[in-house]
Amino acid sequence: MRRNDTPVLEVRNVSKTFDTVVRALDEVSIAVYRGEIVGVVGENGAGKSTLMKILVGVHAPDRGILLLGGKEVPFPRNPKEAAQRGISIVYQERGVIPHLRVYQFLFLGHEEQYRGPWGLQSERMKREARDILDEFHVVCDVEDFMYELPLATQKMVEIARAVLGVRLESRGKDVAPVIILDEPTAPLTLEERRELFQNILRMKETCSFIFVSHIIPEVMEFVDRVYVLRDGKLVAHYDLAQDAVTEEDLFRAIVGRESLAYTFEARKKTVSSEVVLRVEGLTRRGCYYDVSFELCRGECLGLFGPAGSGKSEVLRTIAGILGFDGGKLVIKGQEAFSGEPPHVRLERGVGYCSGEAGKELFFHWSIAKNISIVNLKKVLGKFFPVIRFGVERKHCRRGDGKTGNQGSWCTRRVLLSEWWEQAEGVGREMAGAKPRHPSS
Repeated sequence: MRRNDTPVLEVRNVSKTFDTVVRALDEVSIAVYRGEIVGVVGENGAGKSTLMKILVGVHAPDRGILLLGGKEVPFPRNPKEAAQRGISIVYQERGVIPHLRVYQFLFLGHEEQYRGPWGLQSERMKREARDILDEFHVVCDVEDFMYELPLATQKMVEIARAVLGVRLESRGKDVAPVIILDEPTAPLTLEERRELFQNILRMKETCSFIFVSHIIPEVMEFVDRVYVLRDGKLVAHYDLAQDAVTEEDLFRAIVGRESLAYTFEARKKTVSSEVVLRVEGLTRRGCYYDVSFELCRGECLGLFGPAGSGKSEVLRTIAGILGFDGGKLVIKGQEAFSGEPPHVRLERGVGYCSGEAGKELFFHWSIAKNISIVNLKKVLGKFFPVIRFGVERKHCRRGDGKTGNQGSWCTRRVLLSEWWEQAEGVGREMAGAKPRHPSS
């Protein structure tokens, strides 16, 4: 730790309680120094997201102190005020607007600073957009639409937008940007993660980062220091350049026990011999060729491969989103044909979870409503076409809770639950992309 330096950001003894019952944070203190990446790790419910939302003004703490450059200041009351003080956040789910061009997305919310007598000064916006993209080595054209960019590039544009927002809101003040990255690599492949981190490491010259993650290997490889939260308390702090810390040490600090390899014996195989899905020589030209495998009832089968290998396209084909050019697909003994729509596959018991909750869930809706969205027949009234969400609420322990208020892992559980509920009693096969557990 750089004990002789003054942190650019420091919080001391921060506590937060929700509904006078749930103690989300209990006397937590962290510090961030100029030009470093600080990791904040912990299981779901450890308090990571709550702490980050306090730093950007989404939540107000019950008590605690915030220091910027060694000077005590009030906690921000909203994200705009946080940006004025140099703090911004890039959330886990993609926050891009697909049909905006890159330069439009970068300056979204700051258009008033580029308004001239004849409307927006588009050429000036494009010029400054090119400057910041060049500064952070983001390879794309400012005229590109956001949906045209690879996921890793989209994430880098989001980070560049966060830095730009700090600069525009601070209006020339000498502030040291602190960018919070909340699970930024969750939707990315291994290759995309490494590309993202190489860009972030270059950005350390001008920014500091708080990196929230549950992926231990990338924390060990890329962060300078790491704080571990458990049950709302700070339980460990490591300087990875000085402390001899292993992945096992970090795992033990996160979960409070030895790694799962030492805790549990190997599970007994309970897979039946009944084949519920058979793929024979499946081919989609330009995506994958001659793919064959079988899935038995009660089995969890993984498809692994680098970006562009065709694994995602195979899953989308099984779900009926994409067609196929050759081969055979058999579901529960019945052959499925290319061109069958997803709802036909759903009736056969095949659900598809892309892993992108931002596209598949309504965050302002309750959990019960989201679970019901692909299962409307069950919640429609028998005699009147009225949706009875109360039917699902009876079976959902936290059904009234807003989906957007849940942690990242809980959100994925809601995403899976809607398909699980739809396929209940039919026999269920899930085609899912990149589900992750916080301790993975």
